[in-house]
Amino acid sequence: MAVEIVYLREDLIPSLHQALDSVAREEIYVEKIVAPELADFESFHHKLVAQNWPDYCAVDGQRVLGWADITRPQNPRLAHRGFLGMGVISEARAQGLGSKLLAAALQHAQQIGIEKIELSVYTDNLAAIHLYRKAGFAEIGVIHHYRKHKGRYFDCLEMELFF
Repeated sequence: MAVEIVYLREDLIPSLHQALDSVAREEIYVEKIVAPELADFESFHHKLVAQNWPDYCAVDGQRVLGWADITRPQNPRLAHRGFLGMGVISEARAQGLGSKLLAAALQHAQQIGIEKIELSVYTDNLAAIHLYRKAGFAEIGVIHHYRKHKGRYFDCLEMELFF
């Protein structure tokens, strides 16, 4: 596998959509349980790229294996903050892609003047929590019963990183 970390290109959006859908259907790592409609998904990512926000993919050829993006609030008083979203498809995990994606997104965020990155991660996602701690994120606190899906509650750990 010849995986590269690249800034999102238009031709990768359908594969990125498939990657998100794959992770979402696992129903345990991201908020969604299916990917949004492709048109809405495209619009979201076009906005990130148009505004030069971090939007990176791990790709093997034309296949997206993972992603990391950072969004900013529209309120100018909160624009110093960024919110991380990321994921890696199941067969590409435990290969260091998460670390590489996170590093690319964080470097880009710092270059465009974001001062603080925030994220939410389910408390049972130990691999992701380890990744974030290794990158320097600190724990803010736990939101209990953050999500309820199929009768099961999920707690969420909030984390932050200051540049």
